[in-house]
Amino acid sequence: MYQKYTAAAATASAITSNAFTFCSMAAPVMNRVLCIVAHPDDETLGCGATIAKHARAGDAVSIVTLADGLAPRGAVTSEAIKARHGMLRRACKILGTEDVWIHQYADNQMDTLALLQVAQHIETHIARFKPTVVYTHWKGDLNVDHRVTHDAVNIACRPQPGCAIRRLFYFEVPCSTSWGGGFKPNYYVDVADTFTAKLEAMACYETELRGDPHPRSYGGIQQLSWWRGSQVGIAAAEAFMAARIVA
Repeated sequence: MYQKYTAAAATASAITSNAFTFCSMAAPVMNRVLCIVAHPDDETLGCGATIAKHARAGDAVSIVTLADGLAPRGAVTSEAIKARHGMLRRACKILGTEDVWIHQYADNQMDTLALLQVAQHIETHIARFKPTVVYTHWKGDLNVDHRVTHDAVNIACRPQPGCAIRRLFYFEVPCSTSWGGGFKPNYYVDVADTFTAKLEAMACYETELRGDPHPRSYGGIQQLSWWRGSQVGIAAAEAFMAARIVA
């Protein structure tokens, strides 16, 4: 079961080195970018500045969330769900898209679902949107919903003749990825011009933010972007593991 909340736009090209791929905007090519996440806020934490970069470049961007992100916090009321959805819609609008689809699986319980069921839901969005670029979670995240989402996306995005998906990337989420381990980025996006949009979008999720020096504080989020940027000689970056790049 899901709700849909309209659509918007973005572009990017890549310069490849032996060690990593660095995203620039040198040769605009229209992309259709699908970001599939476990919870509202994961899209902003994981690749918010990259989404904003796509949108500003003119690519079509669609966001799909799978779980409600509320269950561990107590009773899941209709008011709480509505508030969470409002946060998501406002955050995505700041990032540059209103094409937002919301599933309502129970939070931190996606491992109780049949993986095929989740994959088939994702397949409906791939058929609907026909993405050329897909972003989702890393398989080693501590959060179980992130891991199930990763596996389901891989099933739905499996390479087959006629598949439009040319790029598949896994992002990191502060806390969950670092506490899980194994994330070794090989693709970096320069987000110096769009990082402010990420912070503004994150402000919509005030209940998710923590105080310094927590990784989900404003300071922690900023420090991660600086650290990833320093790995490739730029001011700020979001880092990814590239699972597929078809030139």
